[in-house]
Amino acid sequence: MRIRINLFRKIFIFSIFLVIFTVTLSYVFSVFVADSFYIARKKSEIKKIVPTVKRLMIDEKILEDYVEDIRNTQGIDIYISNNNYYDSFYGIEYKDNFDDIKDGFHINNLEQGHIMLLVYKEKLSPEKTLFLSTSLSVMSMHRHEVYFLNLITLVITLILSIIISRIFAKKITKNIYELNRVAKKITKLDFSEKAVVNTSDELLELSENINTMSRSLSLSIDNLKSFVSNASHELKTPISVINSHAQYLLKGSLKSEEEQRRYYKAILKESNNMNELVQSLLLLSRLSSVGLKIDKEDLDLKLIIKNSIEKYEFLELQKDIQWNIELESVMLEGNKKFIQIAVDNIVQNALKYSPEESEIKIYQDGDCVRFENLTLIRENLSEENLLQPFARGENATELKIDGHGLGLSLIKKILELHSIPFDIKIEEEKFIFSLTYLSHK
Repeated sequence: MRIRINLFRKIFIFSIFLVIFTVTLSYVFSVFVADSFYIARKKSEIKKIVPTVKRLMIDEKILEDYVEDIRNTQGIDIYISNNNYYDSFYGIEYKDNFDDIKDGFHINNLEQGHIMLLVYKEKLSPEKTLFLSTSLSVMSMHRHEVYFLNLITLVITLILSIIISRIFAKKITKNIYELNRVAKKITKLDFSEKAVVNTSDELLELSENINTMSRSLSLSIDNLKSFVSNASHELKTPISVINSHAQYLLKGSLKSEEEQRRYYKAILKESNNMNELVQSLLLLSRLSSVGLKIDKEDLDLKLIIKNSIEKYEFLELQKDIQWNIELESVMLEGNKKFIQIAVDNIVQNALKYSPEESEIKIYQDGDCVRFENLTLIRENLSEENLLQPFARGENATELKIDGHGLGLSLIKKILELHSIPFDIKIEEEKFIFSLTYLSHK
């Protein structure tokens, strides 16, 4: 079973670990690296002094002042021997300790006084030898102070880490608890509250995304409920008609063959309507599926429109509608089957909602193809309302215009799937549908 650790404890443990790691690393460097670093730094200082000493040897007074200054400021002693005679080198009694050393740097431990020296020797001439030395005893003298300081640093940083991590973690966890609380409500389909956090980091962006997701889910669920309700209503009517007509036929209540044929025709018509509705619902569901991929090819929109007009010629003849087509060959890229379905619905809607003996115009306007017709719909419906599933308007019901109100929804899904911009307007009793194509020839 996996052990759960809350965020505060994780931050606290991480802070303590970071402090201990930092102090331990500092201690390790103090033990194993500090001495070498100090010696290397002193060597570097001595190397910089040697050329200056050589340059100042021409003037003994200036050299003495420089030697005194280096001793006082950097703690480095400078000596020039003449015939192996040392004027002073930590006392004349210590000179024998350095008679046999070679040129370069050396670390010497003087048993007298337990002194450790860093010595640099360079032969200037057969008579003169340059010595520079500095004491390294300061390292051992201050080592225990460094260790004690590390211990004090560890205690202080641990205390500060506890305080700071508690304040910091409390602020973060407060915002996370708020986000978690709202998220739990969303999982229960409760969209009544918004996530509010007092921060300016990624948690603020997360809260905004949660609120956006909440609004989108709420809208989607409302649309789904409306969709299911409308679909049920649309299916209920033909089912009731089929059921009632079938019962009459089964009982043998209809004696004349003409009446029976009328009932059979009604059943056939309603079953065809149900089949059309189910097919539209299935297609709408498929088009709404995530990650739907379609095969595209170059299509001639004018030819597709011509096929649609021929398909619904019976509607054109019934209502004595004239076509006014001013369209060149328009090429676009898309799936032939889906684009044909979209154009079929545009043409069918134009025919169904146009009054008798009217005209339907199809023409080009820049990069747009426009379908324009007089419409029987007198309501002032917005584009958003027209594109909702089952949205037909009260006039369509009163005038008993066939359809389920899914045509524009299918058109919208198909054109969005192809990234083809479109626009719908109802103005001056005219219905205008415009789509923008990518290129034309």
